Amino acid sequence: MTAGTVFHGTWVPLRVWFHGIFFLARHKKGISALQFQRDTGVGSYQTAWTLLHKLRSGLGADPTQRLQGAVEADETYIGGYRPGRDGRGVGKTGVAIAVERRAKTAGSVRLAVIPRATAAVLTSFVHASVQPQETTVFTDAWGAYVALRELGIHHRPRKGGRGHQSVHLLPWAHTVFGNLKTWLRGPFHGVSPKHLQRYLDEFVFRFDRRWRQTELFLRVLRRALDAMPCPYQQLTAERIG
Repeated sequence: MTAGTVFHGTWVPLRVWFHGIFFLARHKKGISALQFQRDTGVGSYQTAWTLLHKLRSGLGADPTQRLQGAVEADETYIGGYRPGRDGRGVGKTGVAIAVERRAKTAGSVRLAVIPRATAAVLTSFVHASVQPQETTVFTDAWGAYVALRELGIHHRPRKGGRGHQSVHLLPWAHTVFGNLKTWLRGPFHGVSPKHLQRYLDEFVFRFDRRWRQTELFLRVLRRALDAMPCPYQQLTAERIG
């Protein structure tokens, strides 16, 4: 029954897996591998880490489910404070966001690790995240987003500054970024750039379903059953960001 799923070839009791699914689904602040090891009594930190990352490997957003309406797009940097000559992004990991702007709240969100904030990278991310003909994308004045119009996306740049100066222009993008950074600093105390995308996927999965928390256990379980096997060697070898 477990063949061909995230549980493929596991020696860990399914009861422990179900605990992992419950924690990922219902712990709003997340759970670290060390805490999971303590709470479940699994034999090693490596086992706890592997189990949680295998579950995260199935939580990526469905590429066919794209954002629409008013969408804010922006980018930030995550990691320790290591300013360079320009004081921005040196030694850190870039993360791009696209988030639906609703009347009084944010809608669905997409987050992705990016190698650099260039026009090619950012426009490719936004184009893959939205329904072009049904979306108006709001950004700050960063010139990298100008190319969105060439992809048939209605683009409305908002002049008024970059970084902290653009908070009032892109309120939901900055709110989500703030929540994400607080979440990563909480139980995880920061994460490796190599594995950051999986944590982003977990954050997005829970954020997009925050109004349906009672359904999350079964939704995470379904993703685990639908996902491909992800052995430890693959988890540690691949760089998904």
